[in-house]
Amino acid sequence: MKSLIVLVCIACLLGSETWAQPQSDPPLVGFSFSPNLSEWAGREPDADLRRLLTETHPDLVRLPIYWDAVQSSPGVLDFTSIDELLEVVAEHNKTSADPTRVVLTIGARNFLYPELHQPAWAGPREQPYINSSQTGSDYRAYFETSITRYMDSPLLYAWQVENEPFDLVHNDITADDRISASQLTWEIDRVHELDPVHDAVVTTYNGWNVTIDMMQLYAAPVLARLGGSSGHPEEALQAGDALGLDLYVDGPPIKADFATVGLRTVWKQQAVDFWANRAHGMGKDFWIAEMQAAPWGDETSFTTSDLLKGAADYRREPVDVVLMWGAETWLEDPIWLSAVTRAMDLMRSK
Repeated sequence: MKSLIVLVCIACLLGSETWAQPQSDPPLVGFSFSPNLSEWAGREPDADLRRLLTETHPDLVRLPIYWDAVQSSPGVLDFTSIDELLEVVAEHNKTSADPTRVVLTIGARNFLYPELHQPAWAGPREQPYINSSQTGSDYRAYFETSITRYMDSPLLYAWQVENEPFDLVHNDITADDRISASQLTWEIDRVHELDPVHDAVVTTYNGWNVTIDMMQLYAAPVLARLGGSSGHPEEALQAGDALGLDLYVDGPPIKADFATVGLRTVWKQQAVDFWANRAHGMGKDFWIAEMQAAPWGDETSFTTSDLLKGAADYRREPVDVVLMWGAETWLEDPIWLSAVTRAMDLMRSK
């Protein structure tokens, strides 16, 4: 407990100030969309995506190619659900002054609960069984066919390979679901071999603030003795063509009584500056792969004002792509949809 208190004090003392930055070129801005959210709410995914595109006019939309949806039975691949969503984007572009492109997420780990989207027939939802499934012919057929099917699409902007692959995400139906380093290397290499045109982004989250990140990077033994680390930004940066950070400032996993939403937003802004400059120094892009743009579940402490404040802060940093998270809230609340539209416009301002 004493070590944790020391760690908190160091983080607060060294990570509570921000600094003035020259405004960089605007990023590409968009959102993540999963058809599962619409289906769970009893709505049609196509209609929901069409509405979001019409209201927000995004540069990008991130869509999942879920392994369990595409290959519900061994040896059988069905991409109908993805094709339908891509058709919605293509139809939108026919009448939009600014076309929208897509980021396709592939891999056993994919965004949205339960994080591991492995079909039931593939075996236990934990390592080492996940790795055994991923090295099998069925998984590789899903992975490689996803690439070859969509790599020539004029809609494609980039691939996301796995989702937070190095991070352990606990839930009630999945145990240790981290992707092995060797498997991720194979997947990134396979994307490059089959599609040398489009980049592959790898995502993760960072620590409380940039102080923790710097300690993890430069003084890992000290950080371990003080209470451990959080996220794997350096590993994700080294693995892909771009680093994507998932930034949440409010909700049960990251709520702390000693820090307000505003302070946590400042911490995230500092982390964005640090990791964006580190990525650019390696000739790689930096993404905010998930920017919190809705309350977490039933929480009410994250407001539209917090969203707009975060957008203004992050806009000052050298970010290449911003993908906002919370589409299910926007679809049910016109106040949030309006706020998200304003936040996107702010992020794209010059």
